[in-house]
Amino acid sequence: MERRYALGLLASLCAAAPRKGKPPEVAILQIVCRRANGDVSVDGRLKAGPKAVKKLSLFVDFLGTDKQLLQTKRGDVEEELLQPDEEAEFHLRVSDPVRAVLYSIRVEDGDGRDLRLDKTGPFPIE
Repeated sequence: MERRYALGLLASLCAAAPRKGKPPEVAILQIVCRRANGDVSVDGRLKAGPKAVKKLSLFVDFLGTDKQLLQTKRGDVEEELLQPDEEAEFHLRVSDPVRAVLYSIRVEDGDGRDLRLDKTGPFPIE
């Protein structure tokens, strides 16, 4: 009887423990998307995670009111290699996707592998 109680208690504790996923490979520290003069600029800072990242590419998905994908634009981070915990800035300027009201962001490394990102959006366009 005590053994069943102990096993039941152990099972309930394991189920209640918070599960942690893998840490993000890239963290967005700051991001701003603004409309100006018929263009949209996306500017921000990011930070590499626990591993170095080569040739980081950003993909900005512009979304409509129903969160439908209208357009995707790609930009590259200038630094060829980001060491662990190193920060970098990014700047992307594209023609205004007129019906877009939101945007989300994705990142890839130089090998085309999608990287885990801490914040993906959607975020409002200012």
